[in-house]
Amino acid sequence: MLMPQDPYDFPIELQCKPLALVGLTGLDIINNAIHRAIWEAFSNNIRSDRASVQFKLLDSAHEYPPVKPKRNSYDWYIPKGILKRNWMNKHLNEVPAVVVIFYELDWDDVLWNEKKIECSSRVQSVRASLEGRNTRIAVILIQQTAPLPSGEDMLAAERATALCTSCELNPKSLFVLPHGDHLLGYTLRLENAFFDLAQNYYHHEARNVRSHRDHLNKITHQYLFVRHLFKMGFLNELKQQDNNTAHKHYTQAYNHLLEIRMVDTNSLEIKTVAGFINYKLCKLMFMLNLPRDAIAQFRKHIELFKSRVGPRELAFQHSAWISKQFSVFGDIFDEAIRQGLPALQTQHPGFYYQQAAQYAVERKQTCLDLCQNVTTYPEPDPLSGWEHLEFYGQRAWRPGKLSAEPPDPAKEKSGILALQYIEKFHTNHSTVIINLLGNAISQFKTYRCPRMRRHLVVQMAEEYYSSRDYTKSLTLLTHMLWDYRSERWWPLLTNILTRSLSCAYLSVNIQDYVMLSLEALGTCVQLPSEHKTRIFNNLNNVLQKCPPEPEPGLPPTELASIRDLWFIACKAEPLAITVDMSNITACVESKARFTQAQYKADQMVHIEVFIRSCCPHPMQFSRLSVTVNNPSYSSEFAVCESTAGPHPSNPLLLFEANEVKRFVCQFVPDVQDVGKEIQISSILLHLGLETERYAVLRFNGTSGDSASLDVTCPELQHFRPSPQNMPDFDNIRPLGTAEIVPRDSQIEVEVFHESPALLGCWYPVQVTVVNKETQRVLGLTLDVNLKTSEEDPNVEQATQVCENVNGDLISLPMQLAVGDLDVDGTQTKKFYLRAHRVGTRNVIVKVTYKVLLVRNSEQFESSCLKEVTINIPVVKPFDITAKFFSLKFEPIAKAFAKEPFIVMPYVSCTSPIPLIIENSSVELCQHISTVDSELKSQLVDLRLKSGDTGAEAFCIVVDQPSDQPVALGVYTLQWNREGSNDPVTSSSVTMPTLRVEGTPLYIEMIMPAHGWVRTPMAVSYHIRNHTSRLLDLDLNMEASDAFMFAGHKQLELRILPESIRSLDYNLYPLLSGLVALPRLHLSVSDKSDSPIKQPQLTEILDRSLPAHVYVMCDCTPAHYGNYYLMKSTPTSGSSMGEQVSPDLTPLDFLEGTPQSTVHPPEDIVARIHAVLTTVDVDSLRPVYT
Repeated sequence: MLMPQDPYDFPIELQCKPLALVGLTGLDIINNAIHRAIWEAFSNNIRSDRASVQFKLLDSAHEYPPVKPKRNSYDWYIPKGILKRNWMNKHLNEVPAVVVIFYELDWDDVLWNEKKIECSSRVQSVRASLEGRNTRIAVILIQQTAPLPSGEDMLAAERATALCTSCELNPKSLFVLPHGDHLLGYTLRLENAFFDLAQNYYHHEARNVRSHRDHLNKITHQYLFVRHLFKMGFLNELKQQDNNTAHKHYTQAYNHLLEIRMVDTNSLEIKTVAGFINYKLCKLMFMLNLPRDAIAQFRKHIELFKSRVGPRELAFQHSAWISKQFSVFGDIFDEAIRQGLPALQTQHPGFYYQQAAQYAVERKQTCLDLCQNVTTYPEPDPLSGWEHLEFYGQRAWRPGKLSAEPPDPAKEKSGILALQYIEKFHTNHSTVIINLLGNAISQFKTYRCPRMRRHLVVQMAEEYYSSRDYTKSLTLLTHMLWDYRSERWWPLLTNILTRSLSCAYLSVNIQDYVMLSLEALGTCVQLPSEHKTRIFNNLNNVLQKCPPEPEPGLPPTELASIRDLWFIACKAEPLAITVDMSNITACVESKARFTQAQYKADQMVHIEVFIRSCCPHPMQFSRLSVTVNNPSYSSEFAVCESTAGPHPSNPLLLFEANEVKRFVCQFVPDVQDVGKEIQISSILLHLGLETERYAVLRFNGTSGDSASLDVTCPELQHFRPSPQNMPDFDNIRPLGTAEIVPRDSQIEVEVFHESPALLGCWYPVQVTVVNKETQRVLGLTLDVNLKTSEEDPNVEQATQVCENVNGDLISLPMQLAVGDLDVDGTQTKKFYLRAHRVGTRNVIVKVTYKVLLVRNSEQFESSCLKEVTINIPVVKPFDITAKFFSLKFEPIAKAFAKEPFIVMPYVSCTSPIPLIIENSSVELCQHISTVDSELKSQLVDLRLKSGDTGAEAFCIVVDQPSDQPVALGVYTLQWNREGSNDPVTSSSVTMPTLRVEGTPLYIEMIMPAHGWVRTPMAVSYHIRNHTSRLLDLDLNMEASDAFMFAGHKQLELRILPESIRSLDYNLYPLLSGLVALPRLHLSVSDKSDSPIKQPQLTEILDRSLPAHVYVMCDCTPAHYGNYYLMKSTPTSGSSMGEQVSPDLTPLDFLEGTPQSTVHPPEDIVARIHAVLTTVDVDSLRPVYT
């Protein structure tokens, strides 16, 4: 007996996407690598923008399906069926729309004529094999060289015309394919050309079918109307660009099909074809973005055919057909959603899969009703030859018979009996139902419909139970029990729990059977008392290694084998069964709590444990224990145990119905638990004897029973009646955690420090510990740590600590060992702290030690802790700024390369504690040098108090200009607190940047600091050329009424590159006072192309040369003419060289020296230092008379 194909399945050619078929011939992909590359380029192209074309490789001797003889008239033609089984496959996979002939031929081939004839013969051979069909023929010439642009290769145009004439080929069907680097691009263009040819073919075929339809009449050719319209729709689908036309033809075919009179003999064929057309219609509507129309069409389709059952003996086929319709529509809907169609929670594929599953269940039930008496398969086989049927949906015992012909009763009966036999013995209904339910569950899960999903899961579990796969059914039901417990659907929970018990019994699962029995004995499960009594006895039997009694309603055929399996399982290991009670509504409930939230290290810890039994029968437990854990370990403490003996029992662990008992567990906290939090991890209640089999009921110790009613409405529990003389179990609030704190410390801790701490300076802190305990303390240590805050969470990274400033740094927390300390003993420890960021440091000093305590004649160590917090503000000791001046003591915002200038750092003291400056230094950057050969600090041993400012100056030169601001270097101060013996603190700051520009010329004037009337004074001018070119300049010395001078008044200068020109003058002062000097003028020579411009030259002269000099009228040192120093009384607390106003400039240091005086750069710093160390700067006042 051959199994017939399921008549409800849709053929593959109907479900696949219709693609135009293009045959390729003339390629030898086995022996020719070029041909193989061409074939792979066509067949492996998976680009998204490729044409909808399917390629098939054909050999030269390929035989095409024969052509049917053309019918001139349909007057006497009676169709035998609606839709032929081979027609779609023929046009999809057998009859190509285009046949492409490949031939290797170059335009300049030496054997052109011979190959042209051979190519022509191949074309004629293919055309002969396709005689009677409208298949398009194309020729591709495989060439070695790329073709020239159109119109340039006259030989190619001439020979292409000759080849088309020889082959009787349209010139648009001749192509050239060079095999080179751009093969994929050529094949893509060829695909589009083949697609256009295929469109013409399918358009012509559709017109031919339409011409046949004109000869039909609706009396005898109703089948042909449906067939021809279906063909036209299918051919328009193959065109890929005319889905609207295809939809119109399928709609007309569907309407014509509805006009056919349906009887039992043709019902299967009509429903089969109707399902095919409806599939095409719905799929096209989704493609045309008409989802509402597709859903409406499907609903209409189901309503039209739902009542057309067909033969009553084969009613299961009708249910299978409707189930298939829903399933296929769900697939189409799901595919449309994956393509971007939005779906709703109330309209998605899950509903259609669910309906398909319901009709599959109906099919199964109908089969059980109709096929219960079928036991044998009829002979001879009435279904033989089903695989060769010509039309879809016809019966194998009457193929091609019209509905009007009376059926053979004997054959009909035999065929129906064969189909019933196959349906009963060879159809796995459960697999079909489970697969459909699985698809529906995944959809409802995707669209967040949890209750619908749970409902379907329960249905799937029932189907597994029906198929006798009890393990999978139990797995699904136990998962659903948790969900129904959380939503408190007690009637549903009761039904599922009853089925779960049956599955656990049939699968011989002791673990789940015990757990489900404990839950079934609870008050939430709505079972009769006699059922609970039976479950209670079965639970005791299992714990006593005896098999339980069968659950009611089990199949009697399996009871004997299942009971034997229970005998084996009851004797097997392991004997202990652990049941997690945290997620089930069992007949035993437990709560535990600490009596207080904190316990001292020398105090007993008490835990109260409350047990309530809701079982309607007395329950005897054998052991009760509590597990307590902390972050490091866990410990189990026994609360109550049974006595030893042949029948161990403990009356305290015997619970009557609804009885509540309280137990107390006490223990001494471990030394390691001090400062930590302990937690009640679990409560372990043993049911049964360890000598037989026992169940360990594990309750969660932190929150009690999560499934109990008081979790949902705790405020309502106060209104529930509680038995007298029993704890009020419902109103007990668990306390699952407690903290172990140290015992009260009697140690005195004193901290000494001088606030505030200075930024970057080691700050000493002294801690003194005095033992006021009544006994010697052991292992005393100091733990130093920082307290973080939200404002500064990374304070530890900006703070350093050590025990000795000359030793290594210690990471936080720092531990200082003190050792043992006698009664009234004193010990002092000192540590240092250095902060790198201002703010407040909250230093925590923890003093930890141990004392010996005696409890119950046992001596043990107890840890003690004393904590002290120190608030240390951190302030800046000083602010350092810097200013820049020229050699004329004028503030500058930029400097010039190779011109010296003055840098003056200011140190402003902000510390409330006086500071001593030990030393200062400057580390200059690259390309920066000092004028002096050695820089000496001018602030050594300077004392600064809050508000004071110290300053020093040094002269530097930048070697080269820069486009970016130049970093000068780092200024370092070495300082300490006044009166401190701690090591010196070094603080470094980066000096501000300065723009440095280039200058082509630098002029330096060397002259005395002042002159005397009628006394000659020597003056020298040094002109430096910083360029790489020769400078031609004109010099002119301007006359002055205050001086006579000897030297060049006019001169033409030529200064070599990178050289110096010196000019010497003797000046003879005629007047005293602040006298204007003769002005030196330089101008660019007109005879040369100088790199310097006149405005730039004038700026250099104004910047470099002084304008005045002070001339004395008398040589007496005590008289300085009209300009002298006037000392005022020093202010209180000031001293020479200690403090300087931050607004002073170098001019204030050099009072008595006229502004016009210019000194050599190497002499400037020394003169400033001399004034700083000898003159009280605050008392300097310039006075003019």
